[in-house]
This record gives sequence, structure tokens and C-alpha cells, in this order.
Amino acid sequence: MAGEKASTPKNGRPRAVGLDTILDAGTEIADDRGLDAVTFRALADRLGVSPMAIHRTTGGINALQHALVSRIVGEVTGAVDWPDHWRDVVRLFAETLRDLLMRHPVILEAHRRAPLVGPGADDVALRIVAALRTAGLDEASAVYAYGTLHDFVTGHVAIRLGRGNPEQLRLPPEHRTLSVFADHHDYDRRFAFGLDLVIGGIAAAAATPVSHEEQR
Repeated sequence: MAGEKASTPKNGRPRAVGLDTILDAGTEIADDRGLDAVTFRALADRLGVSPMAIHRTTGGINALQHALVSRIVGEVTGAVDWPDHWRDVVRLFAETLRDLLMRHPVILEAHRRAPLVGPGADDVALRIVAALRTAGLDEASAVYAYGTLHDFVTGHVAIRLGRGNPEQLRLPPEHRTLSVFADHHDYDRRFAFGLDLVIGGIAAAAATPVSHEEQR
């Protein structure tokens, strides 16, 4: 993504840099080393400007981190071409969220600290709940179904990012034969199978509503 070029004084060190350039650099740092690694000093060293130049452009570290996360989420959600049927909406949401979190781990890190806020995230949540209502769920059930779906995706990605390659590959030989995942541990298949179960559960709940008293 193209950013504004920094102005350069006589000593050859740029005084100013555009916000897009800062966010590009910040995203790379955050995905590699975590959100806390995105500091004025780290950005200044990477971009060849002073830390004060970063501060002047962003307005502060909290504003910078918020803008970084919001831009990534907004770009992804704004590019989604939503289907009509609720099953397709749910599947596309889950797959898009998984791909986003895998590509930008900083989003998962930010979400651990606080709910993601912004028009993109809010609009998507409302869209998914509305789609679930068309499946036949009441409002409360649709919201909880969305939460379940969201938790499934974020939990899957958190485990996958934390463990990397299938965990049984690192098990001692004597333990591999005892692991339930010894012969069946493909992350993509695991995700697809789990998503089918979630969608099937939503369809079953919509076909056979459970009273609020029974849910307790």
C-alpha cells in the first residue's frame, strides 16, 4: 500500500512520514513480534525518522495501535461479497475470519485485550446475526450462535498459531500411539469438520427451538 513520502532535511533524515506508511510498517512489526513491539522507536528506526515524527502523525501509541487494527479489519470486511443464504453467510464469515487471523496474528492479539470496535467489525456482527435470524433463531439465540461461531474460529486459530505443525510430531514415540490425533490431525480438515458441526447445530436449533428455561 503506497504511503506518503517523508520530507528530508539537510542532514538526510526525514522529518515527517505519512500515516499509511507508518501503518504498513506497524503491521509488519506487529505480525512478526506482537502489538507491544509497535513503538515509536521501532517505527522510527524502520522508517528512518524521529520518534517525534511518528507521534505527530499518529497522535499517540494507543491511537496508532487502534488505527492499525481498524485498517486491517476494515479492508477485509469491506471486500467481502456476501451471499444470500444464511448457511453460506456463516461459512464465508468463518473462513474469512480464519484467514484474516492467520494472515495477521496481531488482530487475534488485539481481540484478546478488548473487543474489536469499528464500523467494519460491528457491521459484520450485525449481518451474521441477521442471517441467523433468517434461519429461524430468535434474537437471543442468534446472538449466542454468532458468539459460538466466533469463539470456534478464534479458538481454532489461537491453537494453530500457538502450536504450529501438528502437535503429535513433537510427541515422544511412546506417546504418539496413545494420541487420538496420531492418524487424524489435519488442521484444515479439523476446521472444516468443526464448522460443519456448528452449522448443523444451528440448523437443528432453528428447527427445534429450546425454551429459555431449558437452556439454563
